[in-house]
Amino acid sequence: MAEQFVELLEMAPTSIDGGKLKFVRGSLYTTLSIWKDRYDRSLFGWMVRTDYTGLGDRMDGFGGVGIRIDHPSPSGDAGPTDIPPAACYPWPAGSAPLASDVAAGVTHFGPPSLRFVCDSHNLGLLLLADTHVHRDGVWSFAPANNEPGRLAKAILLARQCGDQDLERAAVAKLRNRGAEPVARRPDYLFRQAVADWSRQYAKATGIDLSDLTTLTRKRTQYPEIP
Repeated sequence: MAEQFVELLEMAPTSIDGGKLKFVRGSLYTTLSIWKDRYDRSLFGWMVRTDYTGLGDRMDGFGGVGIRIDHPSPSGDAGPTDIPPAACYPWPAGSAPLASDVAAGVTHFGPPSLRFVCDSHNLGLLLLADTHVHRDGVWSFAPANNEPGRLAKAILLARQCGDQDLERAAVAKLRNRGAEPVARRPDYLFRQAVADWSRQYAKATGIDLSDLTTLTRKRTQYPEIP
């Protein structure tokens, strides 16, 4: 099936490992994964994820520093909910080729998914997004329940890359959203969740993020941010 995907995508992967097609572009690597449904082995799906190479090994325990790219379900739904169900298809019998509608979906949605993330700065902005970002019929997966963790990863990425514009954008969002409750717990604030994730990321990577616990209070650290 991986070989069929390569033919349909008309893009040569850097490597193929079972059902994983890996594409490397500078500091980014994108993986197209073909998977079987854990509950119904007669169904399968495919997904795309782009990660930043420079933090991969150190952040593996936290799912890396990257973003998943989703595509519409076979029904054609392109207006996903906060956590949309995965698009699933019948597994072809024997060595049969992919069904025509499945092949058409790979051809249509595969290339824009693989190219969705432009560079490390764009990846950071996608991590900062309040919700899914749509582009060329596909979208980045950005549910509300991982927003504080995504923001902490965006700052981690900014500091790893020396991207001051990205860091300013992340800090501005932290200031604006810091006092909001998260995780259905009115006593647990957005800034506290960001700080909790930051402590774990700093320990894993050795990148200093200690100031994130005080950014909402010490405005002198970033005087250019209103």
